[in-house]
Amino acid sequence: MSILNLWLYEFWLLILSSGLNASFLPAEEDVDFINEYVNLHNELRGNVLPPGSNLRFMTWDVALSRTARAWGKKCLFKTNSYLDELNMVHPKYNGIGENIWVGPENEFTASIAIRNWHAEKDNYDYENGNCTSECSHYLQLVWNNSYKVGCAVTPCSRIGHIKHAAIFICNYAPGGTLRRRPYNKGLFCSECGSADTCTDYLCSNADRDEVIYYRYWYPTWEKPRPLICNPVCILTFILRLLCFILSTTVVVLVQKHFPNILVEQEMYFTPDELEESKDRKLKEEKMQKV
Repeated sequence: MSILNLWLYEFWLLILSSGLNASFLPAEEDVDFINEYVNLHNELRGNVLPPGSNLRFMTWDVALSRTARAWGKKCLFKTNSYLDELNMVHPKYNGIGENIWVGPENEFTASIAIRNWHAEKDNYDYENGNCTSECSHYLQLVWNNSYKVGCAVTPCSRIGHIKHAAIFICNYAPGGTLRRRPYNKGLFCSECGSADTCTDYLCSNADRDEVIYYRYWYPTWEKPRPLICNPVCILTFILRLLCFILSTTVVVLVQKHFPNILVEQEMYFTPDELEESKDRKLKEEKMQKV
């Protein structure tokens, strides 16, 4: 009994330890996660210094978040190599931007990562348009033309010197070229388009900001690929099912109206075979009398 108790105790410790080590990072389509990083992007963009007159309001894009997830699976702290290839990272937009953050998994929040990028503003001189050191993440964060964003966070056993790491990636459309100032200085919303309205000090547009859910699109280079079934796949499945039902019905009908010929052949005797059988029976009877 004591051995059984010991085994149960060890089993409980194993379950407890596995639970403690489980990843609690949000999925890329988690609504709270999406709201956190989209709202923070818009908050930081609407409060740039010097004030900006033509920054666009940002909304979520599912295809960008799937691309962020797919690249994050590789656990590489480097730029996505497919960003410049047509339709490889998005079904509609090309020229996609990207920001990457890597840190300990247990320290990750979207806010920490995004504010880390935003802190690079201290390295950027707006008046001169120069960076004293790394500031590309900040420039993409406040790039005026970008209005779609999609992010994902992925756990990795190790990235560089960081064990149990998390890699957080945000993709942007259109991406920043980083070859000019990121926005125009001036009174907020003063240079919005004629069809735009001012939302949280940013230029918004109902048509531009519409959220489109690309149900069947995933990056072709993602490994392992998610299991998806598009309309062609569904049609193929239905046709195969109908063919199976039809063939089964035909077999049942044929068997019902035409008895099994092989069984009939086994039961059928020719006249010669019948004579031989009678002769054998007579011989056996004579032998018994002798």
